[in-house]
Amino acid sequence: MRLATLALLAVLAWWVMPHWLQDGMFMDGQIYAAVAQNLADGLGTFWAPVYQPSAPYPYSEQLPMFTGMESLLFRVLGGTVWTERVFMAFAWIATAAGIGALQRRLWPERGSDSALWIVALWSSAPLVGWGMGNHVQEMWMAPFTVWAVVAMSHSRWVWMGGLLTVAAALFKGPQGLFPLVWLPLFGGLGLVPRTEVVRRLGIVLATVLITAFGLWLWDDAREAILRNAGNRLVRTFTHDRAVTTADRMWLLGPMLGQWLVILGTALAVAWVRFGLVRATMDRRALAMLALGLCASLPLMVTKEQRDFYLITSLGFVALGLGNALGGTKVVRRPRFAVAVGLIAIVSLSSMPWRRVERDSELRASLAMFKEEFAPRSAFNVVPELQLNHELAAYAMRHYRWEVDLNNAFHHTNRIQADSANQGGVILSSQKE
Repeated sequence: MRLATLALLAVLAWWVMPHWLQDGMFMDGQIYAAVAQNLADGLGTFWAPVYQPSAPYPYSEQLPMFTGMESLLFRVLGGTVWTERVFMAFAWIATAAGIGALQRRLWPERGSDSALWIVALWSSAPLVGWGMGNHVQEMWMAPFTVWAVVAMSHSRWVWMGGLLTVAAALFKGPQGLFPLVWLPLFGGLGLVPRTEVVRRLGIVLATVLITAFGLWLWDDAREAILRNAGNRLVRTFTHDRAVTTADRMWLLGPMLGQWLVILGTALAVAWVRFGLVRATMDRRALAMLALGLCASLPLMVTKEQRDFYLITSLGFVALGLGNALGGTKVVRRPRFAVAVGLIAIVSLSSMPWRRVERDSELRASLAMFKEEFAPRSAFNVVPELQLNHELAAYAMRHYRWEVDLNNAFHHTNRIQADSANQGGVILSSQKE
């Protein structure tokens, strides 16, 4: 147990924490934080959140579960950057706990420390650290889907699996429904009697349908779902976007890359735990890997391909690959545990040199003007900045400034590019 704990701490220190403590954030993450903070400040409602106050319609790029949950934390912790970091830390803890619960449920013979090893495998996937630092919704979809599978694996709590699956879909839509294939996979591989699979699946589907019907009868929820479907869901199938590639097979590359990293870490863990590497693939591991594919491959049908969409699959991949290797457990010498502990300490001491930073010039130039413009100030932009969505996101998230990228309205303030500082901007007030 001590060795597993040290290994997990080393992985967190070296792979996860540098991203978790990064300065700057992915544009979508900034937008989500701004929407959540507005909601915490009383601007908008759960089903009709607001990004920029002058927008004629509520924010509908995503469904509201993520921003609604985070707004509760903003009310407690305020608007500092640590609110986002704590929110992501809770996501990691919730997912790790779910992975541990699945490990203990399906592989009880693997030992009490096996859950820690599997969590270390999952944490070693590059997208997990990246997601922690960039505040993406998939980091919170992951625990909902993992715990949905945990619930479906228990006869008594199977109905809870249906509720958690619906909740996962309220983050980003249909891609959160993939846990529904768990019971057919489990039964198809002979891990649960077929009659029991039919019974549990019937309960899950009934729960999902009843919950969905209740949401449809709720006017605010129905309107939010329809807005999101019209604004986002349909476009992912019909419109090419700047973040996509014309080749839908592109997603296979990032997926295989994440799997290879987890496999490499699993090989190292097998050697550390068992003193040898030996394939012990069984139907439980196959079921987990198949579930990971069900969470990944369907994403290739859309015209919007982003690698971080894979985050929700990685916990199941870690469970599958981590339990596919094994052998006879060996007892390591104390000096080996000390060596792993030293690795963790060195990793932690070197962390300040590895901190990730992005958009430093933009963030610094906005900070220079924070005392000159009050919250809720509005700005027009020069033509060369009209596609700078990062500018609008940082301004709204950190200073409550609304940047009108389309110049739909006339404002007395404007933003122009800083010719002396690439990536920087200059804010000014124009007198009538």
